[in-house]
Amino acid sequence: MKHIHRLLLITLIGMIIVAAILRDDRLPVAAQPLTGGLVTHMLAEDTVQVTMPRRFALTFTPDGIAVWHDLRRDPAGQRNLVAQSTPLLVPRLADGQQVVVRPILVRSSSLRTVISYTYAGTTVSYEVWAGGQILISASGQLITLSGPHLTGDASTGAALQAIKPTSPAQYWVLYLDAWAVDELPLALSDPAMVAATSAENMSLSASGSVSITPPDGVVRAPRLRIQNWSGGETVTVERAGVTLAEGVDYLTEYDPASNDLLVQYLHLLPPGPAASRTFQIRPSQAEPVLSLAILDANGNPRPLDPVTGMLIVDADLPAGQSPAPGPLTTSDVFQIPYIQTGPTLRLQATVTDPPAEFSGVRFTISGPGFNQTIDDLTPGDGLTATVTLPRRAEYSVSATILINGEPGSLSRTIDPVGYGYVFVSIGDSITAGKWGFYRLPPGSSLTGASDGYPFTSPPPVGSGYPRSDDGRNYPQSDNTQADSAGYQNIYYAGYQIELNNLLTNCLNSPIFILNDGFSGIRTARDLYGNTTGSDRIGASGYMNALGKATVYRQHITDLGAGQVLLQVGTNDATAVSTTNIYNNLMPASVYKEDLRALINAIRQDRPDLGLWVARLPWRNDGTSTQANTRRATTQSFNLSIAELVDELDDGAPVRLGPDFYTHFANHQDQIITTNPSNGGADNIHPNSAGFSAMADLWSDVLCVDLPRESDPSPTPTSTTYIPTVTNTSSPTPSSVVTTTSSPTATSTPTATTSPTLTGSPTATTSPTLTGSPTATTSPTVTGSPTATTSPTATGSPTATTSPTVTTSPTVTASPTSTPTGSPVQAPGSAIYIPIINR
Repeated sequence: MKHIHRLLLITLIGMIIVAAILRDDRLPVAAQPLTGGLVTHMLAEDTVQVTMPRRFALTFTPDGIAVWHDLRRDPAGQRNLVAQSTPLLVPRLADGQQVVVRPILVRSSSLRTVISYTYAGTTVSYEVWAGGQILISASGQLITLSGPHLTGDASTGAALQAIKPTSPAQYWVLYLDAWAVDELPLALSDPAMVAATSAENMSLSASGSVSITPPDGVVRAPRLRIQNWSGGETVTVERAGVTLAEGVDYLTEYDPASNDLLVQYLHLLPPGPAASRTFQIRPSQAEPVLSLAILDANGNPRPLDPVTGMLIVDADLPAGQSPAPGPLTTSDVFQIPYIQTGPTLRLQATVTDPPAEFSGVRFTISGPGFNQTIDDLTPGDGLTATVTLPRRAEYSVSATILINGEPGSLSRTIDPVGYGYVFVSIGDSITAGKWGFYRLPPGSSLTGASDGYPFTSPPPVGSGYPRSDDGRNYPQSDNTQADSAGYQNIYYAGYQIELNNLLTNCLNSPIFILNDGFSGIRTARDLYGNTTGSDRIGASGYMNALGKATVYRQHITDLGAGQVLLQVGTNDATAVSTTNIYNNLMPASVYKEDLRALINAIRQDRPDLGLWVARLPWRNDGTSTQANTRRATTQSFNLSIAELVDELDDGAPVRLGPDFYTHFANHQDQIITTNPSNGGADNIHPNSAGFSAMADLWSDVLCVDLPRESDPSPTPTSTTYIPTVTNTSSPTPSSVVTTTSSPTATSTPTATTSPTLTGSPTATTSPTLTGSPTATTSPTVTGSPTATTSPTATGSPTATTSPTVTTSPTVTASPTSTPTGSPVQAPGSAIYIPIINR
């Protein structure tokens, strides 16, 4: 009997334990670890390593910065971007001696690290900021600083900016992962904080905050300083009325000795209206903030604007001026409705200051004939979801916090999220769209309007400015001129906008076409037959496409582009003399090999990259004799294009593009005769009708060579559960994947028709915790790309269908569904291009 009682007692205790476990399956949890900031280590007595996770890693040795890894594109850190046998920057004293001495770690924090070198009475200091800026200062002797010294095939840029020296110090700023520098004010009251926007002697306003707006030219991870800050060490930061997530969108540092508050914004900030660039900093309040990121294949966040949810495009190119490869420009940073070229959608949410009983995030992805919901109930290892999109189309993505497993009202939505084609158009001023539509910088000496300048977000529908129906293509900056002393670049609209609409229709897919046109650019050399010096071939020049191939490759990689539209050679065909000491008529055989070198350089890391080469257009510029010579040269170049494509296309997806020579020879009225900006003769650039015709001709080629996306097939609704057995001693909540495919009558992608930048996104500035229940998620606002926030976290949501709880297997936090639908192209596979030459 005692044994029976003992057995019953053990059974009762076991039942109580199991019940407790089942009841405790939704214990409150903390949000996942944040990205954080700089991490600094002494690797040896004479070696210091500074790492910003997912961004960069620098190694300082006695020579200087000996190693730079771009962790965004090379997460394993396998490729050193610094040239062999030379540090990234080389400081030299007046007698030519290089500063070589053991580095001293002066200070480090998550926001900035200072490393100094003292040699022969001179101290050179490097202040590394988390956003990728390095402030270099030198005191003592005057020094020279050369660099950046990069490997010849580096596809990540670094830009050095000299600051006016002030006794007794010199200053420079090095921008990592940049082909451009910021535009600095002409007067610098504090060079030690160069390129940081300061609010001096600011006290808290009646609303308890300080407002600060960086100048339009400050676009690369702006740094903010508030002097005499009285709001404490921890703060809340907003931009354009949206509360940002600390550790994801910004980092801060407070210096109690000086009462300075430093804020490092961690994104690009495109030029634009002050309302979209204004930051509000206030004393910290306990409030939950939800951020939503889309990750690339390396697991790094793609550059999304945290306010609008749009993709930020950095299309800057070195300008067309000495020294090679040209000074840097800042105007060509802009945002577009999100698009990616692969079917795998990787989502990551971050919740800071999570509310009580926070238990995870619900991801919802919807599109034509497709709907999927994923609950991640394990925040400790990161709130993520991975989805395979069934077809190229426009989708909507949202993340909603879960309170005790049920939806709260704090959510983020990105709409649209396009899965489609991205093209990069490379060429000269005709590719850029010169004089078709243009806007000049205010104060320009040229003739023309300046309204709308700069174009850095989709113009509103009905504004009168050119834009594609989906808002992804609109006027873009021509990088041909440097703008470090003020905006000099002109915004043009060429064939890309109309081609976007044509391809969206014929390919049944979202489209974006980056305009990498560059006025005056030649194929592979700045000059031909220069007897007074070099022809400045490739990287030794600043007016040839081969010298900018590394930048083109970075643009292709960052956008995931699979197609390039190439049209270059018109400027090579301009010379008419055979006896000029600087520049002479180029033989077609030389042009052919220059073009081959350019194509190989663009495709260097992408053997599957589809590339179309257009034949150069008819022209009538110069005297009658000059025009005849240039046309003859152009025709010989076009024969070389056809020959080269025929040679290359057996082993590479290189195809012939449109025949622009024949078209414009037959439609000479589509070439402008007078330059509208100065009244001079032109006779080479298309007018608006000519650019429309170019769009039609490109469309005729691409709509045949690329496959059309099929329409979604009606399939029944299904719910998928994906269990994964894990080594766990107790039951845990499962993540549930729900996939719904429903019939749709949509035959074309559901592109938004008015993707505009909203100056006041739908977010309140003071999210609060409430006891009142809600189970609603934020509705998607159609008609414009949105990144909406509904910032009220509930403590007791209304009852909805409870998530499934398993008693043994645990479902992974980021399951991948395999919904039915049309076949899709596998990531990294070669695109289908029929062998059709024209």
